[in-house]
Amino acid sequence: MMSLLDRFTPASNRFDPASPSELFALRLAQKLDDAVVVRHYTTLVDCYSEAQILCAYRRTLRGASPKESRGRRFVQELEQVGAMSIHNGYARLISIRIERRSVAAVVFHGSQIEYADARQLSSDRDRAAASAVGFIRWMLGRFPVEAAALESIVDGQEIQRKVLHNGICRMLREEGLPIWEVPRVVLLEGFGHPPLKSRSQLREVAAKIWPVLAGTHAKLFIQDAALLGLHVQTERLFIIN
Repeated sequence: MMSLLDRFTPASNRFDPASPSELFALRLAQKLDDAVVVRHYTTLVDCYSEAQILCAYRRTLRGASPKESRGRRFVQELEQVGAMSIHNGYARLISIRIERRSVAAVVFHGSQIEYADARQLSSDRDRAAASAVGFIRWMLGRFPVEAAALESIVDGQEIQRKVLHNGICRMLREEGLPIWEVPRVVLLEGFGHPPLKSRSQLREVAAKIWPVLAGTHAKLFIQDAALLGLHVQTERLFIIN
């Protein structure tokens, strides 16, 4: 008997997500070591609820043998999953992108952007740090987020960005918020198959997912923060407690 994956026609190799659901499908395929047929997973995501997909994913990780194809095991589990109502993706997150002279922040509710804004910073290091921390504190006062995400910065590189990054992280910890720090290479791997190679390619993906964020230089850092936040919100769905 043919499985669901056997019923799909082959697809081209290049895949970059154009929506939150397509990113969800891509990350699912990558985690199941089956990214070569990612378009098959986009169809499955359209046909099944998020709760059913996640239930089948967790059952697959718990039950698949080392020699067994995770992709095929996942489809078998998915075909057996009944109606599910569990959803754990609607937490609020603030995603922050830091540059030497600007900081951008995007608030997510689940996979949807609730608010986005950015601030230009002074060339003076102390004033820039105070402004950046004040801006994020103001955002936290408006939106009751449950976690924060920042792009990690390698020690010894980009000193001004590191100063701003450390100041914001201290404030977030004082507020009791857990922090996700994500390397850029993880974003490049997570937003394309094969992996993307540059920040500009990431921003092209952002423009496809959120056309309203395209068009001006001022929105570039908001695009970066939005992709980071969507990545973290998607990864949170796959966490097995």
